[in-house]
Amino acid sequence: MRRHGVADRGRDAVRRLRDVEPDVPARVARSIRPGIPARDARGRGLGRGSRGCVADGPRRDDGRRTHRRRGRSGRRSAARGRRSSRDGRRHLALGGGRVHGGGAPRARRGSADATGPRGAVMRRSLTALAFAAAAVVVVPLSVTATTAAWTDEEWVHEAIGTSSLRCGEDTGFASTSYGRFLSGQLLGTDLDPLADLEQMRLVLGADGALSVQPPDAVNLAALTYANPFDVDLLGIAGVDMTGFEVPVPGAALGAANQYARVSGFGAAVGASGLVNDSGVVTVGTTPSGALPSPATISLDELLPVLTGIAGADLRVGAVGASSQLDGCAALRSSTWGDGTVTGSTRSYGIAGLGLDVEVPAVGALAGTTTAGVTTVNAAVASLLGSSGLISSAIGARLDLALPGILTTNIGGSVTLSGLNLGGAVASLITTPLTDGVVTVDLQSGMVDIDLDALLPSLNNAPPNTEIVVNSAVLAPIVTRVGALLNTWTSQVVATLRQNLRAATLTVDLSAVIGAPGIGILPGLNVLNVSVDYVGTVGAVLDGTATFAIDAEAAGAVGAISTLLAALGLPTVAQLIASVELLSSVLVTAAANQITTTALGAITTLGTTLSTAVNTIIARVGSVVNVLPSILSLMVNVQPDRPGAPSGSTYIAGTADSTPQYLVSALRIGLADALTPSSIARVTLGTASAGPVAAP
Repeated sequence: MRRHGVADRGRDAVRRLRDVEPDVPARVARSIRPGIPARDARGRGLGRGSRGCVADGPRRDDGRRTHRRRGRSGRRSAARGRRSSRDGRRHLALGGGRVHGGGAPRARRGSADATGPRGAVMRRSLTALAFAAAAVVVVPLSVTATTAAWTDEEWVHEAIGTSSLRCGEDTGFASTSYGRFLSGQLLGTDLDPLADLEQMRLVLGADGALSVQPPDAVNLAALTYANPFDVDLLGIAGVDMTGFEVPVPGAALGAANQYARVSGFGAAVGASGLVNDSGVVTVGTTPSGALPSPATISLDELLPVLTGIAGADLRVGAVGASSQLDGCAALRSSTWGDGTVTGSTRSYGIAGLGLDVEVPAVGALAGTTTAGVTTVNAAVASLLGSSGLISSAIGARLDLALPGILTTNIGGSVTLSGLNLGGAVASLITTPLTDGVVTVDLQSGMVDIDLDALLPSLNNAPPNTEIVVNSAVLAPIVTRVGALLNTWTSQVVATLRQNLRAATLTVDLSAVIGAPGIGILPGLNVLNVSVDYVGTVGAVLDGTATFAIDAEAAGAVGAISTLLAALGLPTVAQLIASVELLSSVLVTAAANQITTTALGAITTLGTTLSTAVNTIIARVGSVVNVLPSILSLMVNVQPDRPGAPSGSTYIAGTADSTPQYLVSALRIGLADALTPSSIARVTLGTASAGPVAAP
C-alpha cells in the first residue's frame, strides 16, 4: 500500500473540513493546494500574498476585490499562515490536539461556547484547517517558502489585463509585419509611393481580422504571404534590376521578394530581397554561380565631365533582410521580467557591391594589338623569299668573306612555317583580365571593380555600420588596373616573340661565286655554294643553329685556277675550305635581320600598348578620385539602435506592445559632384516585424 505523504494528508483534511463545515467556500478549499496560487470564485489571482494561503482578500461594497488591499491582506495572511504552521508543527510534535500552543483557545465575544456542540464542531474545523495549512507550508521541504517563489508572471498587470502570458498557448495578440525591397530616392525619382503600393504588409488584429496588402499577394501558408517587387514598374533611365526577377535556387520568387508572416500567438516576421519561402535570408547560402545578375545604377548624371570616360555604374548584388519577433516573449519579459528579452532576431546579407567604368581606351587596346600583329606579320614577310632580307644578308656576308674581287649571286628560297601571331594573342585579347578585385574587359572596354573586396566587410557588420569610401580605400584600384594592363602588355609581347621563335625557318639558297673578266680573260664562275637550314627561328636567334654549307668548283678546275692565279687569289681548294667555315657567320647575319625587323616590330607594339595603358590608368584614376564625393554606404541599418542615420524612424514600444524592429540590408547615398550637399538615398532590402500588442 502506498504511504500517504504530507500533501495527501492535507487533501484529506480539506475533505474532512468540507464534511463537517459545508459552508466553507469552494474558493477557500481550492486555495489549500501546495504550490498553486490562490484564486477567487472567478479564477482570478488573489495577489502576491495569496500563494498557498486560505485567506481571501476583502471585497469592496460593489463586490469587487481591491487589488492593493488584496495584496496587503494576502501578505498578512501569509505571515499568519507561517506563524500558525510553526506553532502547529510544534504542537503536533508534542502530541497535542490543538493547533495553537499554550492553553485552551479563547472564545470570541458573541461566539458559541467552546464547550458546546457548536464549539466542538468549530474545534474540529479549526483543527482540520490548521492541519491543512500546516501541510501546505510543510510539503515543499526542500524549498523555502518565500516571495522569491512567487513569480511576477502571476500578478494581474493593469495595462495588459491578464495575470500571465503563456507563450505558445495564449492567442489574441495583434501583430504587424512587412517586407519592402526598395524605398527612398533614386536618380531624382521618389520611390516611396511605389514602394508603399508594392510592399508586402500584413496586419493582424486582436480579433483575428487580417489585412493583406496588396490583396493579390501570393498566399504561401496560413497568415503567410509574399509579393515579389515588380522592378519593371520603376521605369527609371539608368537603373537596371531585371536580373533580380529571375528565380534562383531556394528563392523561386526571385531576389526582389517581399515576405510577411504574422500569428495570433504574438509572432511576426518580415523579409525582403533574396529570401526563401520561410523569410530566411539566403544570400550567403546561394552558390555564387546561382546568384542573380546584379542591379546597376548609373552614376553618369552625378559625375563631372571626365575625359576618356564613357560612363560609370554602381553595381549592387543580391541583398536580403529578415526581421523576426517573438512578441509574447518580449512582452512577458518587459512586464513581469527584467526586460532583457527583446524577442527580436534580425539578419541581412549583401552579395556584392561594385563599380563599372567604361573606358574607350581599354576597348582600343584590342584594336591596337591587332594592328600591331599585322605590322609584325609584314615584318616577318620581308625576311622571306629569294630576295628577302635573310637571303640578302646571307649573300652579303658571303661577299665579305671572299677575297679580292670575287662576288656572289644568290638565289633560292627562305620560308617560315608554324607562325600564327594573331592566333597566339587571340585569347589575350578576348579573355578579361582579373586579379579577383579588378577586371578589365578588352572587348567591351569595361573596368569592373569589386568594391566589397576593397571596403570593410559588407556582411556580419554591427548595426548601422557606415562603409568608408575614401581615397585611401580606393587608391589600390588604380594600382591594380595598372598592374593588370602592364602584365598583359608584357604577355602580348612575350607571346608574339615566343610564337616567332617557335616557327620553323627553312633556308634553301644557292650562290654562285664568280670572278670578273680581266683583259682578254673572260669572267668566270668559280664556286657553286649551297646554304641549307631547317630549324626554329629561336635557334637562329640564340646562335645555336647550324647552316649546312656545301661548296664546289663551278667548272674546270684548271681554267679556274689559272684565272685565280692571274688575279692573285687563293686556289679553288682554299676558297672551298674558307667558304664552308662560314656557317656561324651566316647564322648571325640571319639572326640580325630577324631581330631588327620582326622582333623590332614586336617591341614597337609593346611600347605602343604601354603608352595606351598609362592613359587608361590616368582615366580610371579620375573616376576613383571623385567617387568618395558622390557615394556613401551604410549596411545593417536599424533605426532603433545607436548610430542610426538621421531621419530614420520606427514605432517605439508601449506598456502593452513591443517596438517595431526594422532592418535594411543596404542604404546608398548618392550626391551630385557639383552639389555635394544634395544627397539622395535609396534603401535596398528592408524587413519589419512588430509592433506586437498583448491581448
